[in-house]
Amino acid sequence: MKNLLRTSFILTISLWPILSQSYQDLQKLQEEYKKALERQSIQKPKEITDAEKTAKSTALPDKLIYSRKDIESLLVNTENLLKELEHLEDSVKKMPYVGYDFFTKRDSIPFWQNLPISDDYILGAGDEIIISLWGESNALYTETINRDGEIFIENIGVFYLGGKSLNDAKNHILSVFSRVYSTLIGSSPKSFLDITLGELKSVNVHFAGFVNIPGVHMIHPFSNVVTGLIQAGGVNYKGSLREIRILRKSKTINIIDIYDHVINGMNADNIRLMDQDVVFVPPRKSTVPISGRVLRPGYYEMIDNETTKNLIDYSGGLDRFSSGSIFIFQNDLSSNEGFLLEFQNTSDYVLKQGDSVHVPMTPSFSNYVRIEGQVKNPGKYPFNKEMRLSDILKATMSLNDEDFYGTMNLTEVELFRRNPSGRSPIKILTGFSENILLKNGDHINIKRKMFFKPIESIIITGEVKKPGSYPVNNSSSLTDILDLSGGYSDNALEDGIEIFRDSVKISWENKNFILESGDSLNVLKRSGLIFIGGEVNVPGYLSFNNGDSIKKYIRRAGGFSSYAQIDNIYLIHPNGNAIPVSRWRSPKVLEGSKIIVGQQTISGNQRVTGWQAFSMISNQATNIITTILTLSLLASQSNAN
Repeated sequence: MKNLLRTSFILTISLWPILSQSYQDLQKLQEEYKKALERQSIQKPKEITDAEKTAKSTALPDKLIYSRKDIESLLVNTENLLKELEHLEDSVKKMPYVGYDFFTKRDSIPFWQNLPISDDYILGAGDEIIISLWGESNALYTETINRDGEIFIENIGVFYLGGKSLNDAKNHILSVFSRVYSTLIGSSPKSFLDITLGELKSVNVHFAGFVNIPGVHMIHPFSNVVTGLIQAGGVNYKGSLREIRILRKSKTINIIDIYDHVINGMNADNIRLMDQDVVFVPPRKSTVPISGRVLRPGYYEMIDNETTKNLIDYSGGLDRFSSGSIFIFQNDLSSNEGFLLEFQNTSDYVLKQGDSVHVPMTPSFSNYVRIEGQVKNPGKYPFNKEMRLSDILKATMSLNDEDFYGTMNLTEVELFRRNPSGRSPIKILTGFSENILLKNGDHINIKRKMFFKPIESIIITGEVKKPGSYPVNNSSSLTDILDLSGGYSDNALEDGIEIFRDSVKISWENKNFILESGDSLNVLKRSGLIFIGGEVNVPGYLSFNNGDSIKKYIRRAGGFSSYAQIDNIYLIHPNGNAIPVSRWRSPKVLEGSKIIVGQQTISGNQRVTGWQAFSMISNQATNIITTILTLSLLASQSNAN
C-alpha cells in the first residue's frame, strides 16, 4: 500500500506542471491540434477527400419535417421543370441505327426448323429419306443419300435421288416399289406409300462485307437472305440494309432492300439461298438522322432520290405534338447551314449524306380552367368559349350527389381571373345562381360549408380508462377527448399529456386546446420522479417532493458543475411548457418535470478568471489521478491473486 501511495504521489508531482497551465494555453493546444488535422487532410489523396465531401453533403438527418406549403411549392416547381425539359427530351436520348437489331434481338428457338418443305426442293447428299409403307404390306425405311446421290434399300435395290426434286423423287420411288409390292398399283390399291424428309443437309453460304460474323456458314437449306443473315449474326451498323446482293456463280442474281421487310412489312424476296451462294453487304452510302416529334427517331439509310417525306414515313410519321415545319441542317463540304421546310413540301427535298432532320414540338398554349375546393374531382378542365360555371361543376360530378351538394357553399364562389395589366389576378365573388361566363385560365374555388366539416379522428394512449381512436371535428378540445376516453386512470399524471402533431411535440396551456385530425395524445404515468440534467455534478432522476424549490433539487444533484451557467436554467413541465428560471422567478416544480442547467460558452477573446481556470484544471487533474489510482489498485489485486 505504501508503494501504491508513493507511486501516486510521484505521478501527481510529475503531472502538476502540465495541469497548472492556464485555460488559454489549453486553447492554444486545441488550435494546434486542429491545424495538425487540417495538414493531415491536405495530405490525403484527392479521391478520398472528394468522397468525404460527398458523404457529408448527402448525409440526411434522422428526421425531416415538411410543412404542407413546402410540399406544394416543391410539386409546383417540379411541374414547371418538367415542362421546360419536354422541349429538350429529344436531344438527350441516344438514337438507334434503325433496322439492325432485327437480326440480333431474338430468342434462342431455331425458328428455321419449322419451315415447310416445298415440292421443288432439290435432294442432295446428306438428306435423310423416310419411306413409310402401310396397308396389306407394312414397312419403314430410313436412309441417307450418300455422296453419289444414292440410297440402298434391301430387297428393293439402289435409288438415284441426287438432283431430283422431292416430287420427282416420290414418283421414282413409287415406280420402283410397285415392282415388288403389286398392291401399290391398280385402280383399288391395297397398300400405300408415303415419303418425307428427316434430317436435311445444310448448305454452305458465304457471307461477306459488313456482317457481324463474316465467312462461310452452314445454314438451313430453306433459308432466304433475311433468315440467313439472322443465322450469320446480323449486319454491322456500318453496312447497308438497302442494297444486299446475292451472288450465284459470280453473278448478281438479286438485290434485297431490307427496309421493305423491316419497316414496310413486306416479305423479302423469296429467293432461296443455295450451296456456295454469296451474300454481300456493302457499306452504307448515307446516314441521315431524324429526331424530334416522330414516332421512331433514329439514324436511317437513304438511297438515291429519296426525299424528306420518305424519311418521315420510315420513322413512323409525325406524332400529335409535332409542328408543321421541319428543320433540315445541311452539313457537307459545299454547305453548312440549316433551313425550315414546310411539311407539305417535304416530297420536294431530296436528302443526301450529311443532312440532319429535326421535327420540333408545337409550343403548348394552355386552354383550360381550374377548379379547386369542395368538389368531387378538382383539377384542370378543357376550356371552350361557351363554358359557364354550371358546366365545369357538372364536369366535376359534384351536382349529382345530394349529400355532397349540400356541403358546397355555392353562394360565395371565388373566381380568380388573369389581370390584363399583368399584376395580381382579379378576384371575383360570384354565386352559382349567376352562372358566370368563364374565360381561359380562370381559377375557381368552391368553399365548404362550415357545419359540414368532415368528422376526423385522433389517437389517445397511456393512462386513460379507454385508450384508442376517437372522432373529432373542428371544435373538439382536449377536455372532449378525455371525456370520450373515460378520463384519467388511477395512475395518470395530471396535466402530463403529451400532444404530437406531424411528429412534433406541442406545448399546451389549458384543456380547452383545440385538436386536429391526425393528432396523437399520450397520458403519462405517475412516477414520483423529476429529471435534472445539464451542468450539474450528478445528473439524473430525483424523487419528487411537493413544494421543493429548484435550488433544492440542484443541491440534491451535487450542485453546479464547473461549466454551469447559473443564469441559464429552465424548467420543463410535463405539458411541454419550458419556463426560464431567474433570480426573481422560481417556477413551481411539478411531478414529471425536467430541470436543465445550461453550459457556459467561452469565446476565444473572452478571458477566464483564475478561479475558473483553477477549477477546470483541478477537475481534470482529479479525473486523471482517480483513473491512475483505480488502475494501480486493479494491478495490485491482480498480483495478489
